[in-house]
Amino acid sequence: MTRLSAAVAAIALATTGATLELDVKDQASIKEAAAQVAKGLYLYHDPSAPTGQFTQPESWYWWLSGSAWNGLMDYTVYTGDTTYQADLLSALGQNAGPNHDFAPPEQASWEANDDQAYWVYNALSAMEYEFEALPCEGASGASGSSDCANSWQAIGANAFDEFASRWARDSATCAGGLKWQYTTTADGYFYKNAVSNGGFFQTAARLARHTRNATYGEWAARVWDWSAAVGFVDAEFRVFDGAGDEGADNCSAVNRDQWSYNAASYAHGAAHMYAYTNGSEVWEDRARGLVEAARDAFFGPTADAPDVMYEQKCEKDGACDGDQTSFKASMARWLGKTAVLVPSLAPTILPLLEASAAGAAASCSGYENSTCGMKWYTGEFDGNYAMGVELSALEVIQSLLAASAPNMTVTAR
Repeated sequence: MTRLSAAVAAIALATTGATLELDVKDQASIKEAAAQVAKGLYLYHDPSAPTGQFTQPESWYWWLSGSAWNGLMDYTVYTGDTTYQADLLSALGQNAGPNHDFAPPEQASWEANDDQAYWVYNALSAMEYEFEALPCEGASGASGSSDCANSWQAIGANAFDEFASRWARDSATCAGGLKWQYTTTADGYFYKNAVSNGGFFQTAARLARHTRNATYGEWAARVWDWSAAVGFVDAEFRVFDGAGDEGADNCSAVNRDQWSYNAASYAHGAAHMYAYTNGSEVWEDRARGLVEAARDAFFGPTADAPDVMYEQKCEKDGACDGDQTSFKASMARWLGKTAVLVPSLAPTILPLLEASAAGAAASCSGYENSTCGMKWYTGEFDGNYAMGVELSALEVIQSLLAASAPNMTVTAR
């Protein structure tokens, strides 16, 4: 578990004798609870940190900072509270890199396809919600104009192009698919995984829905088809971790571990494809299958908490590492938005998010009820605290605001 400095840890764990109040049916209550948890998350903010301006235990946790900023972007959009907006824009601008793709040279020793995707999600969310633009670079005109080299759409498109190029390079094995690592000397280079390919799928699908550009839609369908053919997404819509591609392996032995962020990445991509295709039954069925498989795998840690989210691979025995404590944040974030994009799934999704948010709030009792626990089914703070834990609590609480957020825009019809 990530440990703060002794001073910050003491602040985080100072209890008030009560837990965070939350009425999951009341917008004002949800916003107030989200504000409290966002304050707890911001204890980890450090403008001088080279890991995306959040304090992290190791350099490769840069991706987690990207996920945290995405959570704070959604917080800003959902609540209208601009407390973190200037720092958010500063971090995104500093980490976008000279090629406007979220592959900055400073992260060259650590960045993998999935790390890049988690920062690119910020650009895609900003594009969809028409968030404040970065100062325009590479073109004349007003900040945020469509010809800016660093517009949100341009950043997403640049990353898409890189994913597509790497796919072509990596297709000598497994008949396609992105490798986890794109640096040939990196540990993990000979592994193709769901989080990287789900990231490419989601990026393509979101660009397709927003721009109506058929090329993006075709690529999203291609990544989906490959993921199903290789066995990363099975016939029951379970999403498995990945497979090796070194030598004769050729993705023949799929690692069947299931993690919530993998399932959520594909579900949200399928939701965007449903919207892009104007309500295709095929994509609705896929989105539904993924949501129902996620419900079966990642909800119901105990008989008396059937709708509460948990990380089934590691949470109950306290074995989740710093990465894994944050995976529920992705599940909550993307389930909330999936319910908006595919309204027929809202009756399935919303009870899960409401029960999980109520459980998360009951775990928040440190630092003026801003520090939350990992296990949302105990009714109390469980003593586990980390940036990923805090981000997950924020995301599941504010996911209840997704339906009332501004519409996700499109550039053409």
